[in-house]
Amino acid sequence: MAYLLNGSKLVASSKLLSVFERDPNKGEELVHELCDQLLDPTRFEERSDRIQWLKALISEDETFEKFSTKVQNMDSSPFCGCVWTANFVAYRCRTCAASPCMSLCAACFERGNHEGHDYNIFRSEAGGACDCGDPSVMKQSGF
Repeated sequence: MAYLLNGSKLVASSKLLSVFERDPNKGEELVHELCDQLLDPTRFEERSDRIQWLKALISEDETFEKFSTKVQNMDSSPFCGCVWTANFVAYRCRTCAASPCMSLCAACFERGNHEGHDYNIFRSEAGGACDCGDPSVMKQSGF
């Protein structure tokens, strides 16, 4: 099936999806075959478009915005999942916290109702992760 790399990215990603729907094991084999072709270090010079191909195969050749929306619609996790590095601006709501180290990203803080709460805004020194949706560090009323 490596011949798929000679045609259109949209056709190849549609074919890959079709194979996965019929036979997930065969789909997995095809992914391995295509990745072997695209990521073969001895052939890097031949395939300057390998990153575009990998993106197209993963996203069904959708734009980043459409693919991102699709992935977000599939996520049913109550956890935010935002992870940040040093100097990220985050929030801590002491009213909602079940732990003094609870932190929220700006999006979760703004979505939550923290009006009248005891909170502070801080710049992370070493990085961190949003605790929204985690009942072990945050009261459920806060998310």
